[in-house]
Amino acid sequence: MSASKKKKIELSMYGVAEIMKWCVERNNGRVPGTDTEVFKKMQEALLERPKAGDYYVLDNFYKSRKTFEFTHDEVVIVDRCLYDIPNFDGAQLPQIRYKFWPTQEELAASSA
Repeated sequence: MSASKKKKIELSMYGVAEIMKWCVERNNGRVPGTDTEVFKKMQEALLERPKAGDYYVLDNFYKSRKTFEFTHDEVVIVDRCLYDIPNFDGAQLPQIRYKFWPTQEELAASSA
């Protein structure tokens, strides 16, 4: 997949929150490149979170899904964030890595 070709990946807002947690909040500059367009769009999507509401309202927000367009380089950056940073911190790998985030092999096969 070339850098200019984008891959559409649908994520729940839960997944977006996990990506932001590991790629922006916990990153501390260890994985560069987390200031690209798709990261900004994911941050904007999280700002749509209801400021007030009960569990049901928030749960519905986090279960809602949006599609984001990632370049191959951005996919690699997210993959590194979800793997490298928890390992640096001695933390358990985030669930999104297994449940929602496509593997590099799947992405390579779908772009062929």
